[in-house]
Amino acid sequence: MSQAFWDWSLQVYEQPGVAAACLDLQDRHGLNVNICLWCLWLATEGRNAALHIEAAMDALENWSGEVTSALRETRRKLKDRPRAETLYKSVLACELDAEHVEQDILFELAASAPESGTEARMTAAQALAEYARLKGLHIDFTSLLKAVLSPVKKV
Repeated sequence: MSQAFWDWSLQVYEQPGVAAACLDLQDRHGLNVNICLWCLWLATEGRNAALHIEAAMDALENWSGEVTSALRETRRKLKDRPRAETLYKSVLACELDAEHVEQDILFELAASAPESGTEARMTAAQALAEYARLKGLHIDFTSLLKAVLSPVKKV
């Protein structure tokens, strides 16, 4: 079942502006892209992640901090290094596998997310704002919301 979230994420991430917006949130603000995508995915499914953001952060803390981030850092160090192309691709594949594990964890939490009752963009904005609040940040998610949900897309 978690494959639905993963497939959705892969398709959405390829849409114009999504990758750039996600990487900006990750690199400039320290947000977990998978939590952001989870908020958006649940909103497109008519459910609200806002009440479960803290649980999502807690659930991913060790895995993301110890595994995914370490792989990402290693991959970035290997990028554009002479004779490291094969190793770079291997580490990238491992990083994607680690991201998939994160999404499996989030998918399990999705079962407890309540129905939304509002349109997807508003629901996603509320959940993303709660994520930023819990991280002590004030972030404008407009570019991400626009890239993923304008027009409202259900992939």
